Amino acid sequence: MIISIEGMDGSGKTTVARRIEKEFSFMYVKDPLKYLFELSEEQLSKISRKVFDSKNNKLIALYLALGDCYALSEYQNMNVIMDRHVLLNYFWNGNMDTESIFKMQVDYFGKPDLTILLLASPQTRRKRISRRNPNDPDLKKQEIFKENYSKIIDFLEKYGYNYVLVDTEQLSIEDMVLQCKRIIAGFMRERIKNGN
Repeated sequence: MIISIEGMDGSGKTTVARRIEKEFSFMYVKDPLKYLFELSEEQLSKISRKVFDSKNNKLIALYLALGDCYALSEYQNMNVIMDRHVLLNYFWNGNMDTESIFKMQVDYFGKPDLTILLLASPQTRRKRISRRNPNDPDLKKQEIFKENYSKIIDFLEKYGYNYVLVDTEQLSIEDMVLQCKRIIAGFMRERIKNGN
């Protein structure tokens, strides 16, 4: 079973995914290209920076999609919690020119079994990033505090994802983890009940 925890920067997805990994004994996966090409964090960062610096949405969308496709293919028979899958790639790079990349990704490699999208306002996300690291360079990037969940939700609907939205605005990290644990436990019970 593959469960993806999604959200904008500062929404709490990494913390939640890490806690879910421990609670359910799932394998935690972030940056699947690192595993595909057996790269160190530094090597992956260097390659990614080069791709992102190109400012070519098609290239960036395809590059990130490769990692997502690898994860769905490689881990399909395992219990995995993914720290992000396709949604932020689509948020930043999805447009008329790249739509076929995302359609191909879903058509050929499928989707996570469950996607949990953590919602939070730009102000809340900024506060969380600042608490985590007051010198985080992301705090200077105004573009990451855009708020357009409708684009992401439209994508989830269009491609028939099994997803749950969690409004984290007023939730502590403990409450976020608890809510996600309940969602996942309920999902797992339902799958067992249905013989999946």
